[in-house]
Amino acid sequence: MGAIQEPTPAMGPYWVEIRGESFYLTRGNAPAGVVTQPGRHEVVVPAGDAPHILAALDQVAAHPQWQRWPRPAEGEQPDTSWTRAPGGQGPAADPHWTVTLDGDRLHLRGPWVVYHETHRHLLGTELCYRDVPQLRDALAAVTKEA
Repeated sequence: MGAIQEPTPAMGPYWVEIRGESFYLTRGNAPAGVVTQPGRHEVVVPAGDAPHILAALDQVAAHPQWQRWPRPAEGEQPDTSWTRAPGGQGPAADPHWTVTLDGDRLHLRGPWVVYHETHRHLLGTELCYRDVPQLRDALAAVTKEA
């Protein structure tokens, strides 16, 4: 159980729930067509979501819990085995983020498991704090290219 943060206006339809070593990132107003989920570790959102996601990551990094999470040892490789499907089937997520812009769509693929609840129009995922800097850099790079 975590603490749901009050979203800032810059976060648009996104909000975060802070936890011990990770946080939940949720997008409301995520009906099929606006958001798609091509795979377990991938989501496609409107390109205009990039600044909203960056604002959500800023909120996470500004929270006191951000300073408390255990940092990996120098050279330690991320363990993404937790991203496998139940029963340990299928591939684990790539430990690195891939963010690409395709016209008005933003493709995000990385070390997370995405849940798109089309009946509730919600998109949700859990992210480890250690993944925030790389995701932030990948999003910022795409935003600068646009």
